[in-house]
Amino acid sequence: MLVKIAWRNVWRNRSRSLIVISSIAVGVWALVAGTGFMNGFLVSYISDQINYNTSNIQIHHPVFHEDRDVNYSIPNSDEKADYLQQIPGVIAVTKRVLVNGMIASAKKASGVEIKGLDIDRERQVTHLDSILIEGKYFEGVKRNPVIIGSKLAEELNVKIRSKIVLTFSDKDGDMISGAFRVVGIIKSSAVNLNEGTAFVRDSDIQSLLGIDHNYHEIAALTETQSEEKTIISEYQKKYSDDLVQDWKEIAPDLAYISESFGNMLYILMAIILIALVFGIINTMLMAVLERIKELGMLMAVGMNKSKVFFMIVVETIFLGLVGTPFGLVLGYLNVDYYHERGVDLTDYSEGLEAFGYSSDLYPYLEPSVYIIVSIGVFITTIVGAAYPAYKAVSLKPVEALQKV
Repeated sequence: MLVKIAWRNVWRNRSRSLIVISSIAVGVWALVAGTGFMNGFLVSYISDQINYNTSNIQIHHPVFHEDRDVNYSIPNSDEKADYLQQIPGVIAVTKRVLVNGMIASAKKASGVEIKGLDIDRERQVTHLDSILIEGKYFEGVKRNPVIIGSKLAEELNVKIRSKIVLTFSDKDGDMISGAFRVVGIIKSSAVNLNEGTAFVRDSDIQSLLGIDHNYHEIAALTETQSEEKTIISEYQKKYSDDLVQDWKEIAPDLAYISESFGNMLYILMAIILIALVFGIINTMLMAVLERIKELGMLMAVGMNKSKVFFMIVVETIFLGLVGTPFGLVLGYLNVDYYHERGVDLTDYSEGLEAFGYSSDLYPYLEPSVYIIVSIGVFITTIVGAAYPAYKAVSLKPVEALQKV
């Protein structure tokens, strides 16, 4: 009975109720759409870093990260790469030679990380060939081809087929230089790829280093739903002496950004829901004050205060139940539309690239977010109803009946 009365009370003042419902719908839409767009930045950033740079899992000699000495290679790297490839959840595996050195052109010299790639396997893991903006993927030059980032190419003032010199220490600690020709220029949202990495063939760099088919890194790309820790555990059952890390350990800054974005999303949700609380309190308080005489009469004829309180709360919940679905649907359509088509942020590309973000944004939301938002709005309506309902039960029936 009280539920029916509460439902009728909601529509006694249609215009006011529709305004509250609209404000709830707009708030929920803003919350869902805003979360989707912010999450799009996060997913894009982390995805680019994993797909083009770190990969999901990396394997090294336990001492290599401390010293970066070229002699700390992975024993039996071919065998280990093949074994890792067979673990369920692993899409592709590649091997890399890593060495720090200098890159120099006729104009300038700069520090650089040199990566010697197993070029066929590498394109399956990092899809390096997909971010080429000039040239081809290790084609067009027979001897010592190199691929560099667009920012590095700009700094060195080089272009396709330009000659550069790489200088580094070989396995004996002696400085050695090699002449290379640029066959490709890449552009990525990953800053270190654009500015501080040179990609060469593994055989070319191994010959200069004198390490003969040894590798310093094995990298794996895994399926989206796969748990990296499970794959790592499976690998280490057989090869326990290697250092095996997932992307969060490889790049703790990515893990920190992911956590920070998660906190920001909750802050955004809190701000919007707090604004909704005050809107609901204002509206329901007006509704209570307008019905002082009516509420006093109900209490005078025997309706206890708990039922009056419950009635006001239910009225508010009805407003939320009507407004929330509209907001969720609008938010979903908004996120889905731009997820398929993307948002072109080319006008802000320079600023975004400085922070490692792509100029193409694809909003994204996990289905669980819609449930969280719904629960959040439901709690908000109850909180918003608490004070007006308290004011209603605080009325004294005799005084309320005398109100004009």
